[in-house]
Amino acid sequence: EHLLSIGFSGGQVRKVVSRFGKHAFNPDVERAVKPVLTWLSSLGLSDLQVQKVVSSNSQIFRRSLEQSLKPKVRWLAEVGIGDDQIAKMIVTLPQSFCCSIEAKLKPTVQALRDQGLGEAEITRMLVSFPQIVSYSPKRLTHRMAVLAAQGRLASSLGSAMRLTDA
Repeated sequence: EHLLSIGFSGGQVRKVVSRFGKHAFNPDVERAVKPVLTWLSSLGLSDLQVQKVVSSNSQIFRRSLEQSLKPKVRWLAEVGIGDDQIAKMIVTLPQSFCCSIEAKLKPTVQALRDQGLGEAEITRMLVSFPQIVSYSPKRLTHRMAVLAAQGRLASSLGSAMRLTDA
């Protein structure tokens, strides 16, 4: 009901519910849904971008704004990612904001640092290819080493990470 009031079409709401189930949402709209929607808008996302984020990842409503979502934005800012870039990451891969800082984000950034990438390169990689946080540090390190040996790290990492190990 609240999603309809902020511009979601009936079809979009049905898609979200069919994709994630009616239990994907915290039933407390005032406490969980509205604050997350307001927060997404405060990050600079347009109404259409907010709709895209929610349509592809309604699990965001199950995350604590104060204990999960805001700390991720603060951590990404500490790594050197600007507000506009953070907004781009959220729109490109909303699921990246449901992963753990300790289990996914920090190990990914450390693996990139261990391969000799500077902060600017890490920022560029996280923003342009946020899916990178879904890969294990072992897989990431292996792929980066192969590409670095070939002199193709900067231009090929995204493509190389999509390959299977078979």
